[in-house]
Amino acid sequence: MSAEVIKKATELAQAIAQSEELANLRAAEAKLMMDQEASKLLQEVQRLQQMAQMSGSPEAMQQLEEAFNKFAQNPVGKEYLEANQKFSQMLETVNSLLQEAIEGLKHHGHGCSGCSGCSM
Repeated sequence: MSAEVIKKATELAQAIAQSEELANLRAAEAKLMMDQEASKLLQEVQRLQQMAQMSGSPEAMQQLEEAFNKFAQNPVGKEYLEANQKFSQMLETVNSLLQEAIEGLKHHGHGCSGCSGCSM
């Protein structure tokens, strides 16, 4: 295994761990756990999500959607969802960058990524 790749992956992991997005998500999670109403709403969403996955019925999906909307309207729930979305977007961006780099290597069979005039 390349020591340089491991070093860069470790640096990336540390940057993610120290990111504002993760700090905000953790703060929102803590706030959510302290708020009894928001916690109950989230538990209901999770319960209905399991039921909807098992049954797949339109009624179960409707109940899940209604419960999720209640959770999203709760100020603490909304804050959590927004923080979670921002953190997820950051991770998706990182994954996209990694995927582009890898696909560039696959596409050309060497280190260039989309060069024009490549002789390989």
